Amino acid sequence: MGRKKLIYVEGGQRHTSPIPEGVVAGGFVFLSAVRGVDETGSPPEDTARQAQLLFENMKRALATAGATLDDVVKIAVYMMDLQRDRPVFNRIWEEHFGSEPPARFAVQVLDMGVAGDHSKFLADVTALAPQS
Repeated sequence: MGRKKLIYVEGGQRHTSPIPEGVVAGGFVFLSAVRGVDETGSPPEDTARQAQLLFENMKRALATAGATLDDVVKIAVYMMDLQRDRPVFNRIWEEHFGSEPPARFAVQVLDMGVAGDHSKFLADVTALAPQS
């Protein structure tokens, strides 16, 4: 492996932009623009289901890099409606991370970058890469 390894995920979320789902480099796994979409790339209307799919897509991408949710050290979460959707997202977050969550911040944004997209969440994830 060179200085970095690109991550492309089979099934689940696939980016439409010319970017990989993630990169392994410098002892870390970096996942880009993880969203709560199904295998067709569409986000469900239901907020909880969309948050659940985000975590499913995160786990799938991490597994491709040989990592798990236990390896996640920081997540940046971008939300379309922070005050309305954060309580639902927090509930799903706690189901996945329990009493040892990674660092996190969340901010509200106006656009998730895809025309006509109804995503409520987008996550930028940093995890520890597995030891070689």
